[in-house]
Amino acid sequence: MNPQDTSSLSNPLPTPPATPFKMGKFAASKLLVKESFNVLKQDKELAWFPVVTGIVQLIGLIILASVFFFVIMGANPHYFDSVDKAQPNAQLDLLGYAVLFVYYLMTFFIANYFLAGVYAIVHARFNGGNLSFGDGIDAANRNIGKIFAWSFISATVGVVLRVISDKSQLIGKIVAGLFGAAWAILTYFSLPSLVIGNRSVQDSFKESAALIRKTWGEAIIVNFGLSLFFMVLTFIVMALFVGVGIIVQLPEVWILLAILFVIYMIAVVIISSTLDSIVKLALYEYASTGKVPQGFTPELIQNAVKGKV
Repeated sequence: MNPQDTSSLSNPLPTPPATPFKMGKFAASKLLVKESFNVLKQDKELAWFPVVTGIVQLIGLIILASVFFFVIMGANPHYFDSVDKAQPNAQLDLLGYAVLFVYYLMTFFIANYFLAGVYAIVHARFNGGNLSFGDGIDAANRNIGKIFAWSFISATVGVVLRVISDKSQLIGKIVAGLFGAAWAILTYFSLPSLVIGNRSVQDSFKESAALIRKTWGEAIIVNFGLSLFFMVLTFIVMALFVGVGIIVQLPEVWILLAILFVIYMIAVVIISSTLDSIVKLALYEYASTGKVPQGFTPELIQNAVKGKV
């Protein structure tokens, strides 16, 4: 099914009332959480994407570690003790950076692949459609070549920045850090542009940079606001758990609270990462088309995107 197909319609997302818009950053972030959560409630399968991403990345990491141990190290746990004396440091550095590149490529590709599925489903929902988990995977498969190419570029940039940081003094490390932050900001909308905008890898970078300039960084601030919201919520829950533990003062209760907190943190990571993707796509759609996605307060989205579209 085409990710933009809206022939399979479902209940439209509720349209927020048109009220005067005046609120602080945290209140706006809270509203964004609420409205993006309404999207998640309509498409509950979205929550499975970060779960599957984590599982596949863990499997990939185990495979990568196994290949490194059995093929490169020859299953010898003392491999590096002998290599340190037999090979120059430059050769060891090259090996380390090669492994790092493969690791970056694997993690970026897996994350971007499943994010593409999320964007396809959310885009359909914004336009009145209703796609399944399988439809999201199909959309990712249709873009798999571009996703791999973008992941390859991201991995290359990541390794280059790591080399600069490792080989530099303090100033070099600062420059590498600043360049890394700039790269992350300029490519903020690159994946939605690839998958939803159907741009090439080169054009997706250009569009992302142009949209970031248009938003004057507000999109990044909104994204930070979402993180702040969940940080505050987590702090409140943690304080509550600690308070209960101090009052009760039983080892069994502390163990139970620790287990519950771990479960809570897993749920927060899954939900927050999904909502972050929904909000990013909502901002991308408005910034690129001028159309406010269904279910979002127009003033809220418009306020996050500066300039005319």
